[in-house]
Amino acid sequence: MINPKTLLAEWMDALRSLPKLVEALGGNPNHIQFYSENAIVFGKPTQNNIRLAILSMPPGSILVAWQGTAPGRLGNMLVFVHEFSLYLRAPEEAEVGYEDLFNWIVNDTPPGSTIPMLHIQIDPNCEPMDFYLPSARRNTIVISADGATFEYFECPVRLIESYNS
Repeated sequence: MINPKTLLAEWMDALRSLPKLVEALGGNPNHIQFYSENAIVFGKPTQNNIRLAILSMPPGSILVAWQGTAPGRLGNMLVFVHEFSLYLRAPEEAEVGYEDLFNWIVNDTPPGSTIPMLHIQIDPNCEPMDFYLPSARRNTIVISADGATFEYFECPVRLIESYNS
């Protein structure tokens, strides 16, 4: 089994390689980070709390989080399927919306490639994310007693290992 922390770093690097996505996030690849317990994310400690990390996301950022690993089938083989969430926080500019960010995660191409991200291997030992197509959904959290809310999108994605080592 591939260490999920290795896959987190590879997800972050893969997303940082997408020029249209990075440009939409203000041109700063550091606006794409991954969540790990007791780590500093977007300059703040997470305190083993994914919701705190999500609430700490600045506008125009993406947070990658490992959600778990389950068994799966690849042909006749039993393999590991790693589940992740890409949490999206749209920039405050009116020109870029969540639909744009999701589109670029799926369709943007890294420099030197003609293949969209959907069909690129994040890890050489995993199938591309097109094996299990990604999805996107809006989430709203009430953050105060007066009804103020915090909105973000969650994009569940899965990577299936090509074989067990």
